[in-house]
Amino acid sequence: MKNSNSEIVISAYVIAKILEIDAIDPSKESAGVLLGYVDNATQKLIITDFDTGKQRQTSTFVVLDDEALVQIVEDLQRRDRKESIVGWVHTHPSYGCFLSGTDKGTQRTYQNLFSKAVALVIDPSKYYHSKKSSDLEIQFFRLIDDIDYKAIPYQLYFDEHTKHISNLAKVDLKWELPKLKKEDVLLLHKKLESIVTPSFLEQDKMLLHGLVDILSDSQEVLSDDIKDKEILESIDKKLYSIKENINRIYNEETNNIYSIMNVVAVIILAISWFLIAYFV
Repeated sequence: MKNSNSEIVISAYVIAKILEIDAIDPSKESAGVLLGYVDNATQKLIITDFDTGKQRQTSTFVVLDDEALVQIVEDLQRRDRKESIVGWVHTHPSYGCFLSGTDKGTQRTYQNLFSKAVALVIDPSKYYHSKKSSDLEIQFFRLIDDIDYKAIPYQLYFDEHTKHISNLAKVDLKWELPKLKKEDVLLLHKKLESIVTPSFLEQDKMLLHGLVDILSDSQEVLSDDIKDKEILESIDKKLYSIKENINRIYNEETNNIYSIMNVVAVIILAISWFLIAYFV
């Protein structure tokens, strides 16, 4: 996957994030948009993130709903960063990496808006079964005319933000959480309810609601509460799943570098937010 002559540099965490969401129903195609920027010094396309939303899916076809695209653009405008939409991604479950006639039409639209836009195609089927990075089929494409397209060389990287977040996942957390007053817990629940999330994040939102309950002083000893244990174990499993994916994708011999997707980052950062809300 690494290529010193690459025209594209993509965060390994982006690939892990795509796979984690696609694995919800690996029998169907899934899609989303790629976010990033062009480096002024090297003119390379730097892909830093991935976003998606509600979509219509079959085993050979996928399209993002218009509302999902509008939400992605609105979320992007609220970021205090330099990213923009630089391409799109979709999976080809079990039938390889290429651009179909429909894919070419989609890519043509992206390139008309941004000449360096790329289409990322992933066939993760073999990887899901073997868990070997060599079985993960990934390819970037760009049109060279109305009919033909070419593969674009790329390489993976770990950004500083991803490294920092991944360090949290490596910590052996003891889950020694403070207990909040009931009125503080109710306030946090209301704040959480006010957050509008895509449908695929609703499960994680429910985890956060459970985490708020754990912070309540109405709870007994944490280790004796089965429900609380299940919530924390669910978070642990998400961290472990992404850690394993990213380790295989980037370098199977690397044991000390991990990355997690935004969904899990939301959980980790939300814990910090809750604690800050309590102490500030």
